Amino acid sequence: MPVSLPVTSGPVTLGLEEEVFVLYGDAAQGFRASTASFTGLARLLWADPRRNLGGTASNFRRGPAARRELMSSVEVSTPVHAHPDTLLASALSRRRELAGALPEGLMVPLGLLPGSDEYHTAGLHVHVGVPPERLEAAYGNLARYLPVLAHASASSPWWAGQPSGPLSRVAHSFALGPLTPDPLARFQDLIVTRRLGTIELRVLDPVWEPERLRAILHAVSALARLSERLPWSRAGYNRLRESYATAPTPEIFALADELQAISGFDPGWLRRTVSAQVLESWREHGEAATLQALDGAYRTGEWGRLCTPHARPPRWQGAVGFASYYVPKLPYMARKVRAEHHAVWSGNGGELVIGEVDG
Repeated sequence: MPVSLPVTSGPVTLGLEEEVFVLYGDAAQGFRASTASFTGLARLLWADPRRNLGGTASNFRRGPAARRELMSSVEVSTPVHAHPDTLLASALSRRRELAGALPEGLMVPLGLLPGSDEYHTAGLHVHVGVPPERLEAAYGNLARYLPVLAHASASSPWWAGQPSGPLSRVAHSFALGPLTPDPLARFQDLIVTRRLGTIELRVLDPVWEPERLRAILHAVSALARLSERLPWSRAGYNRLRESYATAPTPEIFALADELQAISGFDPGWLRRTVSAQVLESWREHGEAATLQALDGAYRTGEWGRLCTPHARPPRWQGAVGFASYYVPKLPYMARKVRAEHHAVWSGNGGELVIGEVDG
């Protein structure tokens, strides 16, 4: 792999959607999400309706567990940017806005909580826009190094209440899956979106560390700008995907070395994961202290407790928040869901074929 590769002259755009849990309660009651989080989303919406109608979102928990815990994660998104550093600055600004709108509740940037199931997850979605003639190359180049980027983001170390693989969310979430021949199919790790026409990395766990996120965004941008089409295959990616339930393999570390040559990405991000940090803190300091440290990490970018109030809110807050946030968004959400699942791809008669490249 050469140290530098030619890049395209065409524009590349970047955007980010970030989900985070907001938890209330204590060690005795248990820490749980609450529909009271709608009150914070409502504050954002009405402070700037034009930006936050589409720039915020909420996720309900599906399945049987929703009967006892209806709420899942909340979400903020950035505008479109042309450079990873301006995207990072925008993402951190959006975090501060969300934190300011939610002065109560522990903001926990993890892919899964210990009691999570396949419907109760949080993720980090990066959107990449490229010229149509560059779509196939950018998709394949991102797919080649997707296992590296995923492991660098790892922050979901539990499954079924027990320590599990570093990316347990990816291994179990209903909204993710192996790559298929149809890049428009929504619930897989890397897609082309029907609504926006962007390449969307859906596989990433939440990343609270600004420098870790910066490394991932710079790598994504560099791969999207490469003019060379690198070797990749769906079968190869899907085989490496099995490591998400265990640990990075030597083959993935070799890919990380290649990515370092392309973008400066530090393979050490795969050795120092948030999943490992959280498990260590949980064992040494317990659940409450770890969740409080994660809250401080998300709100400030530095691991540590902020003493954020997190008492269980009264039920009426959820109802008021729902009425002031969710109801006004229903028409927008209906249009968005229809576009994401049913819009016809405009590039090629409703079909999109992305070929593989033999190594």
